[in-house]
Amino acid sequence: MPRKSHPDIPEKLLLDLHGACDGTQLWKACRKLLERCFAHHFVAIGFSFRGDEPMTIKRGKPAPDRSPEWWARNMAEHPLMDILIRKPYPTIIRITDQIPPDEIRVHPYYKEFIEPEGWFYSVGVFPRDGDRLMGLLTVNRREDQGDFTEEEMDRFERLYPHFRTAFRRVSEIQNDYASRFSMATMLSRIPLAVAIVSHVGEINFINDAARRACMEWEKTGDLENPASPYKLSSAALPDVVCRRCLELAEEAEGLSMLNLPASLETHTVESEQNPACFAVIEYLTARHEPFSKAVFLVRFESSTIEPGNRSTEIFNRYCSLTTAEKMATEKALEGLTNREIAEKLGKSTSTVKNQLESVYRKMNVRNRRELISLAPELQLAIQQIDESGLGV
Repeated sequence: MPRKSHPDIPEKLLLDLHGACDGTQLWKACRKLLERCFAHHFVAIGFSFRGDEPMTIKRGKPAPDRSPEWWARNMAEHPLMDILIRKPYPTIIRITDQIPPDEIRVHPYYKEFIEPEGWFYSVGVFPRDGDRLMGLLTVNRREDQGDFTEEEMDRFERLYPHFRTAFRRVSEIQNDYASRFSMATMLSRIPLAVAIVSHVGEINFINDAARRACMEWEKTGDLENPASPYKLSSAALPDVVCRRCLELAEEAEGLSMLNLPASLETHTVESEQNPACFAVIEYLTARHEPFSKAVFLVRFESSTIEPGNRSTEIFNRYCSLTTAEKMATEKALEGLTNREIAEKLGKSTSTVKNQLESVYRKMNVRNRRELISLAPELQLAIQQIDESGLGV
């Protein structure tokens, strides 16, 4: 039986859509397909990495500079929100099928959210996997471009199965990728007490060293004797660490809503009960995957080094350095100046200076002289990491 073709839907763009394996490819493929098939003012795509996470929105037209509160209000006041959550769930919605044009113009949502961006007519496509909303696609038009015709609505219907299949595939790939990415990051810091925390403050992974650090943080349990698995299992993430992760997740979500990169600095949280304990929170995003929700790598450390644990503690601190910081440290131990290190590594002098300042902070030293004084332990740490295969 010959394959049925649709001349109004470019086959090559459909192949690109079904070849998408990550969020960036999915966005590009959906955008090209929608822009080719429909007259538009701008298109937008939303993708939820997992159904319980906030949706990341990408737009073909740059978004105005809006605050997270603006976006929250936008969602809360959207006139079609009740329809979106009502069963049976809709898959395609033309806004004028739900609200007549004259009512749109007098709706409070119009003045604040529609008119400033110059669109009037809109169609939304909502790919679902059962009850789970995987994302959304919208095509928005100015009033002078006219409403979507029945022929165009039929085209949306024919495109829907393709969008649903592509979103489901990317969702499955990225769930697997995010798990492997988190574990790979954790393994690169094996000597440390680490926990992987989700964007909603839940522990995805925690090792025994981190459990013990949590108990030391709160000064709970019998820490003089080796803790039993049962006692370790009772350890919980300190409240102040959990709150800081949630604050960072909210900050990253606000940046994402504005189409800005959610790149956050590393944060340090100290224990009020035990001043010697602190946690370093690192925001981790999957490379080249803007739709994947990031996780937090929490490293529990101590500001004091006991004589018997000096080498181990320096080893742990060295493992907390990034790849670039380790490379700069090795050159500094060779006695090179910042300018010489920059020439060797192909970086600017200011970049090397900033990296070494970060090294001093993480290694708990004040300057290059104190860093070099740790050379014997650092050289041993470098050798051990190289031999273990976990190095740069």
